[in-house]
Amino acid sequence: MGAWSGRIVDLRGRASATGQMVAYVDLNEEQQRKFANVPVPLNLTRGMFVVPSSQGHLKVARHGFGYANPVRIPHPEPRKRRQGGEVTVSLPRTTIEDPGFWAPREAEQACRETLRQMVPELAERPFSRTRLCWYSDTPKGDYLITYHPNFEGLFLATGGSGHGFKMLPVLGDKIVDCILRQPPEEFKHKWCWPDSQTEDFLWTDDASRGGPKGMILDAEMKRGSKL
Repeated sequence: MGAWSGRIVDLRGRASATGQMVAYVDLNEEQQRKFANVPVPLNLTRGMFVVPSSQGHLKVARHGFGYANPVRIPHPEPRKRRQGGEVTVSLPRTTIEDPGFWAPREAEQACRETLRQMVPELAERPFSRTRLCWYSDTPKGDYLITYHPNFEGLFLATGGSGHGFKMLPVLGDKIVDCILRQPPEEFKHKWCWPDSQTEDFLWTDDASRGGPKGMILDAEMKRGSKL
């Protein structure tokens, strides 16, 4: 379930969805050939990076603290839900729910400045579209790969914190080990169910994030969108 995990399991303070800015610039065939084999530049201070694509566009993105999108939902646990319990959690907001979505102004400005610094020849090229890439963030950026302590047979593999996709080729075997209750020795304390629960909404502190911290999506949208 990734960033949607908080809808089906109460993970408040243990894993929370954050939206990461992504903007696209269309390339013509000549530019596509030019940028096809260019390394990915990364500004660690601001969390910004640029990814050349083979599909006719350049992607400008931010690996930062992201946006929280707090929503009120019925409590994920059946007993508490039957009692009318509700929780506030951060969950993804996508273009399926909001087809006209355009990134907040501060995010578009960050992407524009990144183009000016890293790809000057495309500095003023209009963005063709924007979206948010949703992470399932944990407090320290460690995966949550373990059995739930309170629900027999419920196994969790979430909390990718922006690193799940790239690790997929090697992570599957480790998940199987955890299902068999044979977690890797070096990771068993990192991937286990945390005893302490931090306040929601959490912001991952894994030394890889850049840019502003503590942003709420609705608040940023109200400050303006689509420059």
